[in-house]
Amino acid sequence: MSLKKLQVLIIATIVAASGVAAGGIVAYFYFKNLAEKAFSPQEIAKVIPQEAIMATFITPNPGALIQLQKFGTPEAQKMIGFGLNELRKQSFAGTDIDFNRDIQPWIGGIGVALLPPTEINKNEPPKLLMIVSIKDKIKAWNFANKLQGQQGAKTEESEYKGVKINHVTEKSGKRYSLALLGDRLAIAPYKQTLETAIDTFQGKTTLANQQAASAIFAKSTELPNQIATIFVADYSSFVQQLNANLLDNSKISSTALSQFKQVKSVVMAVGVDPQGVRLRVVSQLDASLAKQGKPQIGSKLLGRFPAETVAVIGGKGLNRIWSQVGNDAKDNPEVAKGILQLKQGFERLNLNADRDIFGWMDGEFALGAIASNQGILSQFGMGGTMIFETSNRVQAEATLKKLDAIASSNPSVSVASRKVKNTDVTEWQIPQQGTVFGHGWLNTNSVFIAFGGPLIDVITAPPQPIKNNTHSSVTIANFLPQPSQGYFYLDVEKTMSWANRYLLPVQPNLIPQPTIEILNSIQGIGISTTFPEPSTAQVDMLLGIKPKT
Repeated sequence: MSLKKLQVLIIATIVAASGVAAGGIVAYFYFKNLAEKAFSPQEIAKVIPQEAIMATFITPNPGALIQLQKFGTPEAQKMIGFGLNELRKQSFAGTDIDFNRDIQPWIGGIGVALLPPTEINKNEPPKLLMIVSIKDKIKAWNFANKLQGQQGAKTEESEYKGVKINHVTEKSGKRYSLALLGDRLAIAPYKQTLETAIDTFQGKTTLANQQAASAIFAKSTELPNQIATIFVADYSSFVQQLNANLLDNSKISSTALSQFKQVKSVVMAVGVDPQGVRLRVVSQLDASLAKQGKPQIGSKLLGRFPAETVAVIGGKGLNRIWSQVGNDAKDNPEVAKGILQLKQGFERLNLNADRDIFGWMDGEFALGAIASNQGILSQFGMGGTMIFETSNRVQAEATLKKLDAIASSNPSVSVASRKVKNTDVTEWQIPQQGTVFGHGWLNTNSVFIAFGGPLIDVITAPPQPIKNNTHSSVTIANFLPQPSQGYFYLDVEKTMSWANRYLLPVQPNLIPQPTIEILNSIQGIGISTTFPEPSTAQVDMLLGIKPKT
């Protein structure tokens, strides 16, 4: 098996795990019938050198498999199963290796690590090391012998510190080495890489022994029924190595690289529970970022959005975000140009972006898309609503009055006021079309802006308690960490319903059919960001998958 095929196998394994999120059936095909013995990432990491730039772990988890079998539409299951089988065929093309027969029975878990170049050859790409934990040594040994016995392959044996190494040379001249380290099989394309793994196995400091690694691994293990974990010990070095191997026209900007340096390490874990597939990313931040305040919010505004909500994004302090973007733009000409154009656009309306638009948006905010086929929205199928909390109501009202004056200057637009459910609302109306825009105060410090008359009546309705609200966005929110620094929810089911009615009839080939099958198996997506500790950032994602039918 060539290095290229070995890399394809690694990719296939990773894709198999991540594909769970798409249809819930990939991991079942990959790991079904495995015994319950499995090795945790921490166990596999005991053979990976501490200097590893990155490590990926795939673990067959019986609990996860039970949950996975409950998810996914038949179409999605069939499509993903077919795709996985094709990937397997490509991975082992030209060999007589069969995954189900030769590999699956003895695998307890897989770790793939990238080791940095040596001090002598710093310009070389990272070195690949693959660790496969063994639950059946006899079958694993049979597999190793089969690799060595491939037609046209030559094998050699050597010894390093008492450990036998098998070197396989294919007919094409490509080489890789294998060594048995206790209950783990180590595979690497370079002998030196394998020797480093042997040193680690025999007592050298491992990735699992790192204090930072142990702490961040502990964060990821809180996720139930994990099936995959990715750990980047030195995120800055990893990004630099990645950037060095990119084409010139794909290089990461110096500004982005400087921002990546503020992240010390990252761990990402994938798990499965009754709601769907969960992804958690935990980052250890530089001390300079840890000192900055991170406001947490309890999503008070989310209950304002109705069951017809398609998507909603929320956070706190748009004024602070706007200011931060402006500071970052000093080192990014493209962003600076976009900000300048935005400011100039507001100036043409006699508005100052810093003062009149973003300056008073210092509280929680929520922006949502809501499905509606009423009134002026019947031709679009949805409209938008924004809610902003502010401590500067005077400035907010001054800005809204300026906007009303601009609208009134247009002969075809009339600005009028009315009371909706005890809320004073100002509306912009166009003859024969109805209300296109409206705004009003929901309470003393919360103002709403609605695009589309039908949404004004919806958003001014009394808010529903989060626990009693059953629409998809809120349901997903209940299963994500609260409070958070920000959140995003997308009701995929409602999005596809809207697309089938308003988008795809006009552009039927816009979304490939396989993608549609995947999307039809997903109920919704929720993402939230939190700061459990001043120096720790955490992003949680829940992919809600429809139950198996």
